Amino acid sequence: MSAALKRRDAFGPRQPTSLLTRATTFLGCAAMIGMVLLIETLVPNNPTLGGMLLLAVLFATWLLPTPLAVVITAAALVVTLITALTGAVDPLTAKFQFVAVVVTACLSELTVRSLMARDRAQIATTDQLRRFTADAAHELRNPLSALQSDLEITLLQPRTPDELTATVRLALKNTQRLVKISESLLTLSRGDAGGLITSVTRVDISDVLEEAFARWEGHATALGVAMTEQLDCEGVVEGDALLLGRLFDNLLENALAYTPKGGSVAVKLTSSPPGACVISITDTGPGVPPSVRPVIFERFSRGDGSRSRKTGGAGLGLAICAAIVSAHKGTISLDDDHVGGTRIVVRLPVTKLSERV
Repeated sequence: MSAALKRRDAFGPRQPTSLLTRATTFLGCAAMIGMVLLIETLVPNNPTLGGMLLLAVLFATWLLPTPLAVVITAAALVVTLITALTGAVDPLTAKFQFVAVVVTACLSELTVRSLMARDRAQIATTDQLRRFTADAAHELRNPLSALQSDLEITLLQPRTPDELTATVRLALKNTQRLVKISESLLTLSRGDAGGLITSVTRVDISDVLEEAFARWEGHATALGVAMTEQLDCEGVVEGDALLLGRLFDNLLENALAYTPKGGSVAVKLTSSPPGACVISITDTGPGVPPSVRPVIFERFSRGDGSRSRKTGGAGLGLAICAAIVSAHKGTISLDDDHVGGTRIVVRLPVTKLSERV
C-alpha cells in the first residue's frame, strides 16, 4: 500500500504516533484530572470543574489507545467519587458528573471506532481500485500492443494476400478479446454500482441449467471431455435469466478449459431446504493451487496464468460469477474438501422448490 494511502487526516482519531507523544498526551490528561481534584477539594467555594474531566476523557479517547483511554476514564470516575465523598460537590452534581463521564467515554469510543472502520474501508477500497485499474490496463494493453504491432508491420512491409488474410484474422482475434474484456469490466462495474440485474422474472433454475448444458455439450465432445448432468429438483428463482445463463456458461467454460482430454465435467442440482437450491459443477482437472484458493473469485486471479492467456482469458470469469450470484442474494464457493479436480458450489434462494420427476 502506498504512503499516500497510509497517511490519514491530521485530525483523525488515534493517529500512529511515537511513544513519547503518547506518554505526553497521557500525562497531560492525567494532569488535567489531578488539577480538577486539587481545585475541587482544596479551594473553598470553587466552581464545578466537571467539564475539565470530560475534556480529559475526550482527548484520551481520541488520541490514545483504548487501554490508556480506559485508565484516564477510570481516573475521572475516581475523582468524581472522591469529590462526592468529601463533600467538595453536592450529591446531585456528583451523580450528573459521574453519568456524564461514562456517557462521554462510551460515545467517544463508539465514534472513534466507527471513524477508524470507515478509514480502513476507504483505504481498502482505494487500494482495490488502484490494483483493479492497473490490472485492467495491463490486460487491455496486451491485445492492443499486438494489434498495433501487426498493423504497423503490415503497412511497412509488402504482404501477399495470404499474409494479409492471416494478419486480419489475428487482428480480429485480438479485437474480440478486447471486446470480451471490455464487456466483462462493464458487467463488474454494474455489479459494483448495484445495477447488475435490470429485469427480474421468475426463472426455473433447472431449465437454465439444461440450456447451458446443451450449449456446451458439443464443445465438450470436441475436447474429448464427458459431460453429465443430474437435476434432482426444480427451483424458481427471482432474478435475471440471461445473467443466470451467463453464470453457468462461465462456470462450464472454466471447467472445460482446465479439464484434460478423457476427463469429465459433472453438473448437479439438488434442493437445500428451506428455500434454497444448490448447484455444483465438478471437473477432473488439475484443481486450484492452494496459493490461489483464497482469491479465486477476485478479479484478474488465475489458476494458471499462461494457459489463461493462451485461451484469451483475463481472470474475470469467476469474478463475474461471484457478482451475478451476489446480485441474486446467493453464495458461491470452492469446495475445499473435494479431491481430484475442482468443484464450484452455488447456493441460490428460491421462491418455489420441488423434487424433479
